[in-house]
Amino acid sequence: MLIKASWAEKICTNLGIEGVSQLWGDKPAWYFWISGAPGVYLLELVETGTRQQEGFDLHQAAFSLKCYPFAGNRVFQSFSFEEQCLIRSKYFDHTNTPHFDHREKIAQNLFNIAKIECVFDSDETIAAFTFESLDTWRVVIRKGTTLNYPLLDKQKKFETDEVDRWVPGTEIGYLFFDRLLSLYSFFSKKSPAQVLSFRSRGFEYVYDKIKAFVCVDSERVKIYTTSILYNLSGEENTVNRLKYIENELKDENEETLYDNKFAGHHFDFEGDETPHLMPLNHRWWSLAGEHFSCNLASSCGCS
Repeated sequence: MLIKASWAEKICTNLGIEGVSQLWGDKPAWYFWISGAPGVYLLELVETGTRQQEGFDLHQAAFSLKCYPFAGNRVFQSFSFEEQCLIRSKYFDHTNTPHFDHREKIAQNLFNIAKIECVFDSDETIAAFTFESLDTWRVVIRKGTTLNYPLLDKQKKFETDEVDRWVPGTEIGYLFFDRLLSLYSFFSKKSPAQVLSFRSRGFEYVYDKIKAFVCVDSERVKIYTTSILYNLSGEENTVNRLKYIENELKDENEETLYDNKFAGHHFDFEGDETPHLMPLNHRWWSLAGEHFSCNLASSCGCS
C-alpha cells in the first residue's frame, strides 16, 4: 500500500504526507512525516496471529504508534521530562527521529500515543482497522522524589502529585490514523462498510510509595476506540464475517458512541454526529473512486 502510494505523488500531496521511510531492523516499521502534525510518527509491528473461526480464519496484526514531537509544537511540553530531553539530545538527528546508531538505547515505553490493529480474513473478503488511544496519557508522581536518567546523565526532582506526562494521545494519533485509512481506501478501491466508535474507562501510570511505576484505573482518563470495517468482495456472504467482528468489538468496550453502516462511495456528513475526537473523513469514501496515475516512467523510478 505504501509503495503504491509513493508512486502516486498526487495522493501524498492530497493527504499531506510529506515522507515515508521504512526502518530496516528486526520488526517492520515506518516513519511518517505529515504536514501540520505535531511530530514525526513511528508505526511499528508488535505482534501477529491467526484465529480460526467457523468456516474462516482471521489474521491479525497489532502495531504501536509513537510520536516524536517537534520542540516548537504546543504539545511538546506535555511529553515527559525524559522524552523532551531525548528529543534535544544527541540521540535524535536533524529529521527529529532517533539516530540510527542510538535507536536501540531508547526505552520502548517512551513516546507511545496509540495502538492500531488490522484484521483480514484468508479469502481477502473483509478487512478491519482499529485505532485505540487514551484521551490523555498521564504519568503522575504520587510521592515526591528525585528520578535519575542514566542515559541522559540527568536527574529531576518531582513534587508530590506532580504530573510528568499529559499527552493528548487520541488527538495526536487519530490524525495519523485518518491518513492511514485514506491510503487504504485509495489502495483497496473500497470505502468503509461500517464505522464503530467506543469509549471506556482509562488508566494512568503512577509512581507510588514503593518507588515503582504502576498502571492504575482512572475515571479522569478515557480510552477512545474507532473501528473501520470493509467489505472487500462486495458480496452479501461476507456480511456474517463482518458481523462477527462487530460483535467482538462491542463485547470488549463499555459505551458505544457511534455505529453506522454505509454503501457506495458517497456519504452525506450533514447532521451526522460523530465523536469530536474521532471524526469521519469524506476522503475515506471519495478516494476509493480515485485513480491517480504515476508520474514516473517506470514503477521502479528509472527514467
